[in-house]
Amino acid sequence: MTTPRTRAAATLVALALLPAAGGCTPGEQTLPEQGAIVLATGSDLSSSGIRQDLIHAWEKEHGREVRIVKLPDTADGQRSQLLAAGQSGNGGYDVLNLDVAWTAEFAEAGVIRPWATHLDGDFLDSVAKTVEYDGKVWGVPFNTDAGLLYYRKDLLEEYGRPVPSDWDELEKTAQDVADDYNRKAADEADGHRKKHPTLYGMVAQLRPYEGLTVNTLESAWANGGDPDATSFTKDEQVGALQQGVTDLKGRLDSIMPHEATTMDETESRRWFADGRALFMRNWPVEYASVAEKLTPGEQFDVTQLPARRSDGKRMSVLGGQNLAISAGSKRPAGARSLIESLTSPRSERCLLERGFAATRDSAYRESGEAPRCPPRGGVERGEHGAGQPEPRPDTRTLHEALLAAEPRPRSAHYQTFSKVVQLGVSAFLNGRGGTAIADRLAREADDALGGRGGPATRRPADDG
Repeated sequence: MTTPRTRAAATLVALALLPAAGGCTPGEQTLPEQGAIVLATGSDLSSSGIRQDLIHAWEKEHGREVRIVKLPDTADGQRSQLLAAGQSGNGGYDVLNLDVAWTAEFAEAGVIRPWATHLDGDFLDSVAKTVEYDGKVWGVPFNTDAGLLYYRKDLLEEYGRPVPSDWDELEKTAQDVADDYNRKAADEADGHRKKHPTLYGMVAQLRPYEGLTVNTLESAWANGGDPDATSFTKDEQVGALQQGVTDLKGRLDSIMPHEATTMDETESRRWFADGRALFMRNWPVEYASVAEKLTPGEQFDVTQLPARRSDGKRMSVLGGQNLAISAGSKRPAGARSLIESLTSPRSERCLLERGFAATRDSAYRESGEAPRCPPRGGVERGEHGAGQPEPRPDTRTLHEALLAAEPRPRSAHYQTFSKVVQLGVSAFLNGRGGTAIADRLAREADDALGGRGGPATRRPADDG
């Protein structure tokens, strides 16, 4: 009985990469693969950076070309284009670079094919969950992310305050330090010294987009929510989402500028780097930008998000990207080979060295010489420069945050759920509709995750 491996060997075709690891599904005829591997991605990997360098290294080793197709800038635009292309069969894509929240939806829609083998044990457990759905593995983690707490180290030291351990302590520290700082700044302004910008206690991503869903989930988990639960209205989950939303509004009203309701990652980072916030919730990828733009003489650092009151557990939402093989790929063996190379232990260590959060445990634990990474081809987001190390959070802090992080709800209807959360929480934060919105949100969230509903056609403000 022949196998895909023996048939490929018999053809002696140099370009036919060995598919025995599972690139082809049972019953597929193995033929020499023609043409470039087409990689569809939401970030432009076609010009420079470590990810492009790794792609070039694979091309050189295998004598094949990778053609990168850049998708729209917005996450919604990327998702819509990939789904439409996959369902129509007209995309021509081989490898899809997917947001970690899309796995279930793309698997359910038949746009990606199962990976066909289990991931090896080197991948972080929390990160491996993001490619699992319905008992199968649907891709391989490429790079990851976990929410971190940025803080002004110099100001905490000046006012004799420790880094807060839980959310209650954060709110008190933020209020006290901001009040003292602004009072002192006002006195100096009266003395005709340079006026400092008003310092707020905290900034976060509260504009009605995916960032608001992330902040809402983290606040719900901080109030006893279970990241693995499938309902917000049953058992110990009851009240977690409502209290989480209430806490968000409490922080907005007490220690945040109201402009936080229009902030995304970039705008909140700008406020923090401009010296207008003591604390910031953001992703590790913003670390280099803060280091570059913060006023000389000011100091910052990062730590895990504050612990929840009940058990001291620290949790954040996982971000990042996964690589999957398109269901319609005509080059599945090459696609699999490329993905395996881009997510290998060596590649993940190179990603970490150049400013990305790696998905493998070994990337954080291995010592000794640095990996033999491809020569630098330039700069991309996540890299500070072609000739110097990337400023990044302490590797131990990042590793601990990733171990404690959790995926977003793994549902084929996650996007509907996220839209429901964004509409309801945004209305509540802006003071329209009162507590009725928070009470109703848990029921609507359950319906959305179960595919039984979507965002209301009328404005949440109409409930009052």
